[in-house]
Amino acid sequence: MNSLLPVRALLVTDDPAGPKRVDRLLGSDSGIVLVYADTANAVTRAFEEHQIDLVVAYADSSLPELFDAVHRQVRELGQPIAVIGIVDPEDEAAAATLGRAGVEGFVTSDNERRLHAILLRQAELLRAKQSASLANRRLSEIEERYTLLLDSSSEAIAYLHEGLHIFANPAYLAMFGFDSFEEVEGLSMLDLLESTDQDTDLKQVLKALAHDEIPGAPLLVNAQRADGSQFSAVVMFSRARYGGEACAQMLVHEDRADADPALTEELRRIKQSDLLTGLLNHAALIDLLKRILESHADSTDLAVMMMSIDDHERVQSRVGIGASDQLIRSLTDLFVEAVGEEIPMARLRDHIFAVVLENHSETQADAVSRQVVESCQGQVIEIGEISLPVTVSVGVTQGSSANPVAENLISQADLALAEALRSGGNGYVRYRPRISSATDDGDLAWGERLVHALDHDEIQLLSSPVTSMDEDDFIIHEIESRLRSQDSDEVVMPSVFSAAAGRLGLASRMDKDLLRRLALELKERQFSRDDLWMVTLSLQSALDSSFCDHLEAQMKRDVLPARQMIWAFRDLEVQDKLRQTQEFIHRFGPMGCRFAVCDVVPDSATGPSLRFLELDFLRLAPEMVQNLGGNETLRDQLAELVREASRNHVRIVAPKVDDTSDLATLWQLGITLVQGEFVREQAGL
Repeated sequence: MNSLLPVRALLVTDDPAGPKRVDRLLGSDSGIVLVYADTANAVTRAFEEHQIDLVVAYADSSLPELFDAVHRQVRELGQPIAVIGIVDPEDEAAAATLGRAGVEGFVTSDNERRLHAILLRQAELLRAKQSASLANRRLSEIEERYTLLLDSSSEAIAYLHEGLHIFANPAYLAMFGFDSFEEVEGLSMLDLLESTDQDTDLKQVLKALAHDEIPGAPLLVNAQRADGSQFSAVVMFSRARYGGEACAQMLVHEDRADADPALTEELRRIKQSDLLTGLLNHAALIDLLKRILESHADSTDLAVMMMSIDDHERVQSRVGIGASDQLIRSLTDLFVEAVGEEIPMARLRDHIFAVVLENHSETQADAVSRQVVESCQGQVIEIGEISLPVTVSVGVTQGSSANPVAENLISQADLALAEALRSGGNGYVRYRPRISSATDDGDLAWGERLVHALDHDEIQLLSSPVTSMDEDDFIIHEIESRLRSQDSDEVVMPSVFSAAAGRLGLASRMDKDLLRRLALELKERQFSRDDLWMVTLSLQSALDSSFCDHLEAQMKRDVLPARQMIWAFRDLEVQDKLRQTQEFIHRFGPMGCRFAVCDVVPDSATGPSLRFLELDFLRLAPEMVQNLGGNETLRDQLAELVREASRNHVRIVAPKVDDTSDLATLWQLGITLVQGEFVREQAGL
């Protein structure tokens, strides 16, 4: 993380322990550098001596001058800067002051987790702003180089915005008989072109261009010169940018009767080629990926790899702006030699190249990525009298079983390349969706993570033993899935992802994967025929007839031992689906299966479930057994739940309990089944 752009945050507080507390909260890898001020004068000096990006200020109604100094300095700065206020939960006057000051946000001093999230988010926004500014500068440089390239091109090229000319190169002006661009600037495409047949309506083409819809095939038109004479022409369109704005590029070829018969093929090649390198261009790469994806029902053996030299800005500054084209051609030769001429390659932008690896597994794609890095390491690029050793970075992504989009694969490879460059270069990074219990991303991101985990074996089984305080030989193995990325130690439990899986329609697929993994474990290991296996399923699976058919077949073949299985459903899902749950129980009960409702919380209405469903077990949520000795209300709730469960012949299972006094309370209440063997901890299968 030390490669992050540093964010300088001014921390304003009169508490000497404040800086150390905030610094510890942020950690060493946040990229946030703290500047400390404890007086109004220190606030003024901080703004004079440092480039402050963010202000974190403690507001105290008993010391108003400190925040007033912050407010005054930010107002006089003349440019927007975010201020995050921190107040004591009881200090209403300070909170009102922050509100009047119009701070970016504020948080109470006892909510360190929220403060941590806000600071990291603000730092991320600042870095995004810095990156956007840098990208705009780079874009201006690229456009300048492309303008020079277009000016020297023999191809007649113009740029159109909403059908109006905003750029035309000398070859275009010469073709149409104009002396300068001022003569054609602002002219509509329709002033120079007219259709040759009834099938081509140039007005409709103009409307399509205004909506960023590019004609897929070259158009044959009649073109008119400035002197009124006409000629037949072939026109091709492609997406472009000019002056930072999206526009359409128009390439015009005179359609002469005595022209080379290979003109049509040449035009097609030009349309799909990068003008500088002869490689595929961005649009052609998208088309290639779309054709491949359409021809494969499962694209897990398709990879997209993106490549760049490391420290491009330093290399560019050494060779100079005038040698940019020569540098890009040298990079083309470097990458083609490293990858091989038989693999499709495209130049996406400036110094960024991409290749499509069809029929390549993840292992094979990683091998190609490694080969490119190793092949380019130590290579020397010679431009004029300058010889520069270079290294390269590679980002690679894999297709999935979830009908990926061509543009998304390119975006993922681009993200992986950016990570490889940030990590120091001279290596490759495989794109993997972030899998984090702390993320607040939406369902789209969760869908990508879950499908990636299913496709790439990033799901593990976790077994937690449930033992009895009365019966020595009694044991239930409670089984659940967890996500764990191959390149991360972070584990995401089902309580985090199960709701998203249900909303996305992936719950049945996740449950089938869990059953498959459990069946393999039961086959490969020796377990007692007396052991019970509790598996929590999504109610979505219970309502899926194909899943139930699959489950029944598994148990009939004894792949899963029916008489040892306990099928559990979450209490929140069951409460308004009692009939559907009972239908599942009626179907599988005769096979010897047992059934449970799990994650019962203090406010759960378990009465209907206990009376209506033929249950064997009820598993409590962790919050039901915390601090039992000091919570009389919770003890009373548990006592009533035990009585009602006993009347319905249902045994209660408690989650893991660390406090021995709580364990004793459970035993006194009659709850003897507890997660954990009190000797060995829960472990992965």
